[in-house]
Amino acid sequence: MTQKPTWIALTIVAAALLFTGQGQAHAGTIVPEPAAAELVQEAQWHRSEQDNARDAVRSGQVISPGQAKQAALSRYPGRFLDMSFGGNAYYVKIMTPDSRVVVVTVDAASGRVTGAR
Repeated sequence: MTQKPTWIALTIVAAALLFTGQGQAHAGTIVPEPAAAELVQEAQWHRSEQDNARDAVRSGQVISPGQAKQAALSRYPGRFLDMSFGGNAYYVKIMTPDSRVVVVTVDAASGRVTGAR
């Protein structure tokens, strides 16, 4: 995940140097393009947790995020704040009626609430 921010930072610095006249582009400068294998590897590094969750739901390995949210809210009523997917569990953040924030762990395979903190 550090590759993308590094490329973004380098691009911004290069653009700033060229824009301010600090860096000069030379016609003889050749920047090699990444090979296809490098592009595929970079794409795999940038898979989001939503991509992983979607693929797991489609394959039938886990319940949907909506089902996890409902399971958490049925056990800990309140206002839904946020959710993340951790491979084998969903982590659902809820603000309870007494203004406590609770992170409810829902087993991704069974949909069972396994804990809260």
